[in-house]
Amino acid sequence: MYTQSNLLVCDTDGTYTCLNRYDPRTHLFEGEYSLVHNAYAHDAYFLSRFLMDHRGHQLMLIDSDDARYSEVRHTYQHYMEDDVPRYVDELMQRQLEAEWDHHRQQDMGQLQLLIVKKLIEQEWEAVQAKESKSERETYVLLGQDFAFRRSVQTINRVVEFPHG
Repeated sequence: MYTQSNLLVCDTDGTYTCLNRYDPRTHLFEGEYSLVHNAYAHDAYFLSRFLMDHRGHQLMLIDSDDARYSEVRHTYQHYMEDDVPRYVDELMQRQLEAEWDHHRQQDMGQLQLLIVKKLIEQEWEAVQAKESKSERETYVLLGQDFAFRRSVQTINRVVEFPHG
C-alpha cells in the first residue's frame, strides 16, 4: 500500500478533501476517515462530490511529504467534514444489512435443501415398499433405491458442510 496520505485541494475555494492512502492493487484511495467510527469510507463518494462541486476549478493533489500539506490541513476548509461520520455510519449499516441478508439467504437455502431431502426420502420409502414382479423390475427398483440413497447422502454432505 502507498504509505503517503493525500489531499485533493481547490485553492480557488480554499477547500480540500482527504483521499488518504492509495492502494495500487485496488486502484482506490482509502477515502475520508471518521474518528467517530475509526474507519475509512473506502469509496469515492466524497471525491466524486468534491469533483462535481469544483468543476472548472484547478485542483491539486498534495501528498503528506509536500511542504503545503500541513498548511492546507490547518488553514483550508475540510470539504463536507461534518458529513463524514454520518456517511461512514450509513456504510457500516449497509454492510451489516448485507451480511444479515447473506445469512438469511444461506438459512433459506439450508431450509430448501432439507425440504428437498424430505421429499426424496418419501420417494425412497415408496420405492423400498414396492414389491417387484419380475427380475427386470427388481433391477429398476434397486437402481432407484441407489439413486435416492445417493441423493440423500449428497444433500447430507452439503447441509453438514461448514459455511462461514
